[in-house]
Amino acid sequence: MAHRKHLEMDVQFIKGAGPARKKILERLGIATIEDLLHHRPRTYLDRSHIVPIASLRPGNTVTIEGVFGSVSQRRTRQGKINLHALLSDETGSISLIWFNQPFLQKIIRSGVKVTATGTVGVYQGLQILNPEFDILTEREGPALSSGRIVPIYPLTAGIGQRGLRTLIRSALDTVLPHLTDPIPVELRSRLKLLPIEEALEGLHFPDSMAEAEASRRRLAFDELFFLQLLMALERKRYRRPGMALPLRGTDRLVAAARASLPFQLTGAQERVLTEILGDLDRDYPMNRLLEGDVGSGKTIVAILAALAAIEAGAQVALMAPTEILAQQHARTAAQILDPLGLPWCLLLGRMPVREKREARDRLISGEAKLALGTQALIQDEIQFEQLGLVIADEQQRFGVLQRSRLLSKGRSPHGLVMTATPIPRTLAMTLYGDLDLSILDEKPPGRRPPRTRRVPESRRHDLIAFLAQSLGEGCQIYVVCPLIEQSELSDLKAATDTADLLAAHPLLRRYRIGLLHGRLSGEEKNRLMQEFCSGDIHLLVTTTVVEVGVDVPNANIMVVEHPERYGLSQLHQLRGRVGRGRQPSHFFLMVGSETSPEARERLSVLVRETDGFRVAEEDLKFRGPGDFFGVAQSGLPPLKMADLQGDAVLISLARQEAQQWTADLRDPDDPKTRRMLDELLRRYRDRVSLYRVG
Repeated sequence: MAHRKHLEMDVQFIKGAGPARKKILERLGIATIEDLLHHRPRTYLDRSHIVPIASLRPGNTVTIEGVFGSVSQRRTRQGKINLHALLSDETGSISLIWFNQPFLQKIIRSGVKVTATGTVGVYQGLQILNPEFDILTEREGPALSSGRIVPIYPLTAGIGQRGLRTLIRSALDTVLPHLTDPIPVELRSRLKLLPIEEALEGLHFPDSMAEAEASRRRLAFDELFFLQLLMALERKRYRRPGMALPLRGTDRLVAAARASLPFQLTGAQERVLTEILGDLDRDYPMNRLLEGDVGSGKTIVAILAALAAIEAGAQVALMAPTEILAQQHARTAAQILDPLGLPWCLLLGRMPVREKREARDRLISGEAKLALGTQALIQDEIQFEQLGLVIADEQQRFGVLQRSRLLSKGRSPHGLVMTATPIPRTLAMTLYGDLDLSILDEKPPGRRPPRTRRVPESRRHDLIAFLAQSLGEGCQIYVVCPLIEQSELSDLKAATDTADLLAAHPLLRRYRIGLLHGRLSGEEKNRLMQEFCSGDIHLLVTTTVVEVGVDVPNANIMVVEHPERYGLSQLHQLRGRVGRGRQPSHFFLMVGSETSPEARERLSVLVRETDGFRVAEEDLKFRGPGDFFGVAQSGLPPLKMADLQGDAVLISLARQEAQQWTADLRDPDDPKTRRMLDELLRRYRDRVSLYRVG
């Protein structure tokens, strides 16, 4: 491991940087030498093949090598200075021209040997305009921009490729002499990984494309391995016997609730419920992710698990990301818990103070057995008599910190997190490596997926006619918009404007149209949803507040304005709001003339795929892990080198090695072990407190 002072040195102290460049590099997320060395090239250009000048042909992009002969400046009519130089090798000469770069006259001089890369043109003979070049003298150091495989980096205004390469070269020269590899040689040898110093050099200045990929693979392994190691140590910590109370009784309440259900559990629900009840029967905390497509029945599984914990004498907290979803869960809980005589309470951020106080008192006294709510549940004043099970719904909306705060309100309570966003396997292993995984991969019988179609703007009138006909037949409709109000900087269909336009349309005037968005109070939202559920509102114009938790079986049509603004997984979530009844359902994507071909291709995935896991894989391919959920994961690091699409084998290897290393861990003071733990703490010192790793 490089000494911390070298890797964490402020980037401004690199030769050639300074305070001005520091501000520019910060826009690229680069603050330290380590950040700079992990600024991954987006591609490479092979400029290693030197072409004789005599063989040059117009239109070819080439790398040449030679010595400058005559060098002259020529002023244009606009007063700008162009630099002309004649470059010669043993086969011939060519003119090189740089426009309006007068500072080059101090560098480009007669007798200087260079390699240069550019595209050959013709004007009074062969010439290359604004070529990239490297001076081939011992004083100038190795060529960085020509005569080799050259990295091409993501840039920002104020710095070019040549300048960034020079800074990275300087950073490597600063760090490499002090580098100590945190990965033991036996592990590197077994997995055929490059030493760390070779990987950093080879990432930026490889001798071949194979070396560039081998270097990226080593650095990607480090990212994945230390992240998996963090999670594996957490798994080992919470799996210590005696940490938690087993929460399993006779399952009397579970059996009574199941007997009252108007349907039978699917095979997948039976399997997952068995896994969860088995976890609750152990004396170390459950830490499980329940993943299922929209409509697969996660909520009923969670409620049945809660009943098992309640029968064992514990309290249960179920946290949802939105008030609408929390209220939806409360209605489901009431249908099951009220007949069993089990008291519960609802906690929302916008509730009156008196109601919050009453709920808090009932939880502290132990009277309320189940608490449902939003992040209001993690407020300091909310305490429990004996919190034994924590359930977080739509886990990706919270992140590690919020989950940890709720878990801290009990004595090592069992934890279950749920998501209706199907997560590709590689992403699940990377983001949730500390969790056991249960998957609901079966939907209740009779559920028919909505028919998904793209509708061009030119067919909007036809679509409205279809909506009017459907409303006349008793259907209800969602229209989803990405903004609440019209912006002068955007032509997106705002929810308020859309509601007004639809209400004024001759075909729709007789129907009641509602407007639901995130700026409404909780009371207003609840009133609107109650009126929509009861059928008093026929068409609901809304933002994505309806993405999760809304269950209106009679609403079988959804129209999404500007669908290109959403990820595929989010659109699939929206699609899950319709198709819950027995009537045929429809999901329309309004595509404007300005929609790009790339966006149209992406939306076509929804037209042909109904399986959420297939949609999720395509979404990850199009958008990458950083944008998969629409918001960054709190407490989880970005992946700069690892590719969740192409590195599936590497992810499995990293997970396997981290778990094996953790299982074999005996002496934390062993030098090799200490080096690994020091690197873990150095990488994730701002996050290890969430996992209680030390």
